[in-house]
Amino acid sequence: MITFLSVFPPYRGGIAKFSDYLYKHLTKTETVKAYNFSKLYPPVLFPGKSQKLDVEIERYAEPILHSYNPFNWNLTARKIAADKPEFVIYSFWHPFFVPCLYQTLKHIKKKNPEIRLVGVAHNILPHENFPFGQVLSKKLFDLTDHLILLSQQTEQEFHELHPNTEYTKLFHPVYEQPYPPAGRKELRKKYGVAERDHVLLFFGLVRKYKGLDLLIEALNQIDLESLHIKPFVVGEFYTNKQDLLNKIHPSKMDQYTIIDRFISEEEVSEIFTLSDLMVLPYKTASQSGVLSNAINFQLPVLVSNLPGLTEHIDTGETGLIFKTENPTALRDQILDFVQKDMHDKISNNLSSLKGALSWEIFTNELLKILKNI
Repeated sequence: MITFLSVFPPYRGGIAKFSDYLYKHLTKTETVKAYNFSKLYPPVLFPGKSQKLDVEIERYAEPILHSYNPFNWNLTARKIAADKPEFVIYSFWHPFFVPCLYQTLKHIKKKNPEIRLVGVAHNILPHENFPFGQVLSKKLFDLTDHLILLSQQTEQEFHELHPNTEYTKLFHPVYEQPYPPAGRKELRKKYGVAERDHVLLFFGLVRKYKGLDLLIEALNQIDLESLHIKPFVVGEFYTNKQDLLNKIHPSKMDQYTIIDRFISEEEVSEIFTLSDLMVLPYKTASQSGVLSNAINFQLPVLVSNLPGLTEHIDTGETGLIFKTENPTALRDQILDFVQKDMHDKISNNLSSLKGALSWEIFTNELLKILKNI
């Protein structure tokens, strides 16, 4: 039996989505008990409007772990240990969660030393500074029997910490979201986009490290109107929105579409289908669920040259790469994509990559690892 301790829906965000997919693929062949957080971020640390989805969903994961109530952690451990699992898989993405995870997993191990602890690390180090982040992360990893890494970037950061933990580097699987019922032409009409327009998509929570300011600076150097370039900025702002919008040259503002809110799965499929190019101008990155979504919809991507983003991108074939934090290089790649009309070629090439990064392959590899721990 496998116990999976993570954040799951109805919580929002990429980690919850990843956990949902992994749970559902594991349960095709294994007995899995899922445990969710009862409380995730304290309000003072959460910059968004809501931590949870506002739609009804299947609730298979029992909400049990309170991230910032130490009196809850031993109770959580006792409940999980009572299930007598062979493995406890947990998700890690930020050192804020180390205290609750460490104490809970330590109690579980104390009650039954035979239980194997397996971490799925979405990040090793946080994208933004966090007090004692490296010390906390290493402490948790040293307790763990085996760690699953998802990219070259996390593998590199893992080695820098020097934890006494065995690990395997796998990959971030491609989400298997279906295409929308409406076709590309109909969707473009719905969102006010002409057939000749080139839609450049910046998607996801808007945070400083994701480099929207770099994209705006690059686009300020392009005649958007004459080249029929339509930037779409889609996602809830977790940084000062007005400061970013003020960076857009006034003559170019009319070309932009700004959607500042949480985007439903149905809208995601629509926006990804109507777009021509996904731009990820990140300043730091472990890997990206947004990139996985783009590959699913065979949407060409333009990414900064960070190992967590580029390891599956063959430049000019399955995407484009520019020098990190270089708006001029970003501008040149955008112009190259538009002027050479590269959309169809790259989109077609993404089909084989989509198959190679499937959830079925990822889950099978994970199960092989569990059998050999």
